Amino acid sequence: MYIFIVNPTAGDGRALRVFKNIQNDPLFHKISCRTFFTKHKAHGEELAKQLVEMYPDKITSFIVVGGDGTYHEVLNGLKSYSTIPLAFIPAGSGNDFARGISSKLKGVRLFKKVVSSSCYRPYWGGVYRTDRRKKHHSRLFANSIGFGFDAEVVRRSNQASYKKWLNKINIGSLSYVVALLECLFRYQPRTLTITQDGVTTTHKNVWMLTICIHGYYGGGMKIIPNSKMNEHNFSVLLLKNISRWKILGLFLTVFWGGHQHFKEISITEAVQVDFSANQPIAYQVDGQSGLCESCHVNKEIKSRSVFQYDK
Repeated sequence: MYIFIVNPTAGDGRALRVFKNIQNDPLFHKISCRTFFTKHKAHGEELAKQLVEMYPDKITSFIVVGGDGTYHEVLNGLKSYSTIPLAFIPAGSGNDFARGISSKLKGVRLFKKVVSSSCYRPYWGGVYRTDRRKKHHSRLFANSIGFGFDAEVVRRSNQASYKKWLNKINIGSLSYVVALLECLFRYQPRTLTITQDGVTTTHKNVWMLTICIHGYYGGGMKIIPNSKMNEHNFSVLLLKNISRWKILGLFLTVFWGGHQHFKEISITEAVQVDFSANQPIAYQVDGQSGLCESCHVNKEIKSRSVFQYDK
């Protein structure tokens, strides 16, 4: 049985339109499936937990129709059920997870491939714990977790009234750019103490620390262009000691990866990352925002099966 979890508001209604097209396809009526619509924030996580407990031996795959936030919720709902396969039909405003797994198909064509082929690949999600929480309070992320300036931008973008308008004309990712300009002269850099694979360093005037599973975020920005999904390592970007005007130049070049040559940027790889800040700092994880003073990040030990069809 296929379980569809659909966020009808993702992409300002695009996800619902995509799902209706799938529902109208003859193949949809030939397969065994159940469909559930999210009704509020975190509902996707609640649904995934409940459904895997109701149908522990009957689920062929979860199929998420929505954006990165919806996928993030379902992934966390399945945190303790790594053997349940997952497929993502992108229909949100960013859809960076689809870019990260090199998904070329969309909508009905992708749905047909999900139910007619077995192109599931191993995938290791990110695990994070803020402010020294216990292990059982850990959360998962699918794309990246970032601290500092970019998280402030994400928070403002998510709250902005113009995001809904931009989604209506299919350029929702531009909401991130508008929010960036709003934050450019307001953000105050932090001092961070960072431990990567046992080596501890302290950095002043830090604008952002970003830990990525793959190279995309912010609706197609190539934040770490050469980053590839793998079993062990994250790609880690640290930005510090940069002028505000050069920040603007950085984000103008991030769509093609030109920013990686800036002298204020360092890009490394790490299996495990811990950090603490000298004061509360904004963080964003798969496009959702919050505040923390410290965080621990590592990869899942057990791989998951995620549908990846890159043709």
